[in-house]
Amino acid sequence: MNPRWIEAIAATLSGEAAKQDTEAITCYVRSPGSSGYHEATNFVRRRLGEVGAEDVASERYPLDGETVVVGHTLPPAWEPLEAELRLLPERDLLVAYPAVPSCVPWWCPSTPDEGVGVEVVDVGAGLTDADYARREVAGKAVLLRHGTDDAEKVAWSRAVAQAEQYGAVGIITDYLLVTTPWRTRTGLADAVQLMRLPARWKNPWALTVDYTAAERLAARCREGRARVFVRIKTRLFKGEGQNLTGAIRGREHPEESVVFISHTSAATRPCANCAAGPALMIEIARTLRTLVERGTIPRPRRTIRFMFVAEGLGSMAHFARHPDDLPNMLCGINFDSVGHHQDKLKSSLVFYRVPDSLPTFINDLGQWLLESTPKEAAWPFKHEPVIPLVSFISLPYGPWSDNQRWNGMGIPCPLIMSWPDRYFHTQLLTADNTDPMVFHRAGVVSAALALAIADAGPDEAAQYARLTENYGSLRIGLAVTRAIEAQTREGGAQGAVLAQRATRAIRHLAARDARAIETTDRLVRHEPADVRDAHARIVKASTARLRRQLREALALLETPALSTTSAPPNDDAGAVIPVPAYEGPPPRDFGLQYPEMADLVARMRTVDPRTYWDTLLVLTDELWNLSDGRRTLDDIAAIVSEQFGLNIEAGHLERLVLGIERAGHMRRRRRAARRVPAAAPAGSADGDGR
Repeated sequence: MNPRWIEAIAATLSGEAAKQDTEAITCYVRSPGSSGYHEATNFVRRRLGEVGAEDVASERYPLDGETVVVGHTLPPAWEPLEAELRLLPERDLLVAYPAVPSCVPWWCPSTPDEGVGVEVVDVGAGLTDADYARREVAGKAVLLRHGTDDAEKVAWSRAVAQAEQYGAVGIITDYLLVTTPWRTRTGLADAVQLMRLPARWKNPWALTVDYTAAERLAARCREGRARVFVRIKTRLFKGEGQNLTGAIRGREHPEESVVFISHTSAATRPCANCAAGPALMIEIARTLRTLVERGTIPRPRRTIRFMFVAEGLGSMAHFARHPDDLPNMLCGINFDSVGHHQDKLKSSLVFYRVPDSLPTFINDLGQWLLESTPKEAAWPFKHEPVIPLVSFISLPYGPWSDNQRWNGMGIPCPLIMSWPDRYFHTQLLTADNTDPMVFHRAGVVSAALALAIADAGPDEAAQYARLTENYGSLRIGLAVTRAIEAQTREGGAQGAVLAQRATRAIRHLAARDARAIETTDRLVRHEPADVRDAHARIVKASTARLRRQLREALALLETPALSTTSAPPNDDAGAVIPVPAYEGPPPRDFGLQYPEMADLVARMRTVDPRTYWDTLLVLTDELWNLSDGRRTLDDIAAIVSEQFGLNIEAGHLERLVLGIERAGHMRRRRRAARRVPAAAPAGSADGDGR
């Protein structure tokens, strides 16, 4: 990519402008289908027109709790209107909406218009039958307290189900999701977390309070005289979502596109993290449009599109309505919280890579741009911005936004977001906690990535193939170094086990990167035959060099290399072949009950203590994405272990498969007589394709 284009993007893109639009968007309550969500989306539409985006249009789809798209049911629309919770008999206010916008969980129903008085029973975490022993909660409200482990999101769903089972009519909680050293329940005593009830028509009412209010209510419960007045007014209705799109039209192949995706929905108001994505997309559209009009950069060969959706839901609706678009989408670039002030919120920008189930050159192109684009400070010995003041790192796949759906549909889609987030989904996450410098860094890298792909021709395709080869060579070399160190440290039988595991990992890296190099073919598919043939020779030479390095790497391990038909798994679980029930993004319903998930996490931790509850998310996604009817759980375990730097066994994945099968999303069969090459996600460095 022309370095002058990157310099022009950096000189034109304004982090201040992105922050201003973020502030405007945070004025709206943006639950899917709500009036505030539509107002925020319409604001973005006006801004797209002002910055000169082309082909601006919106398309609506139902949010009715009935419509099924790509195997997923769209929820009903929901909107909070009023709420108050008062301690009786004093009538002291514990929390109220809209003063604290995050206090009403999504899909919370209304109480009677006049409100109700209700007794409150403290059930602690409310996760087990023991929490309810000798407590009569039928017809009363329960107080659910913040947990202390890393299972908060799963535990919340379990606690809500338990409260319903025992007949509670309402829930009061001080949950604070995703605790870190900088985000604890006592350390953020005034934070009120936005929670979500099941996306359905009938739920118990629920309200979230801060730590101080929960402690006061718990003290009353201990005294046996806890009673509150609650009045909630919400709208739970059949509504609509809307997908808003704009574009910078391509000059040669406008039907092909690189797509930016962000969501105009948000967990709560102000929720500046969610508002930051649409705001930065508006500024990128303005920047690229300005540079095209000036002639500073060319109009790209392919279209760069900007899609603003209700998170997750809009992407699924688009896939269902426009299946013919999918083959022409070269990639997505998903934004979430791209503007966090890193000191205030203890965060870093993260480039979450496309998962290994979908090999692509885009991961390494993004990594290269992350490293090579201008930074914020100059080196003392050269007047050039090369020292980063904004932390921006690349990590393996993380399924935190629409990227989960796009990758699941076979469209490579990295996610750019800020994490950790000290004020995550609470009323404290205001626009003044964003930073123009962070917006600028995220915008320059992502705009350059979009332009690099959208305008790529034969020369760029060759460059990206070589880039992926070079990164792949480095990865293999580092894997060999780590393996030799581990083998030397352990020695004996354990050293031999580690060497075999390393062999599988290195084969996987080589196979994945060879396939990633091959994906550069998409950039020349409209070129004349001689140009395509020339690029095919470049790809062949690059993959041949990787194969040669693979052979050399295996020889260095000083242990017999695994054959292309890997050794049989040491248990029955490894021979299981999972088969998805339908094509589409991974399901979010694991089919496992809370005790089963707790047992699985405990088993995983005995093998690798670095695993925890959220590990199940990436494992389930890649289990689904890698299940092609040929790979065994033994193969998939090797791939995910290397991808996420964990030690995952086939037996762990089998527990997930059993749950997903129970939910109706998957079935199992046994290994065929001939195994596929071990750890080959798509194509192999030894020449075996899909």
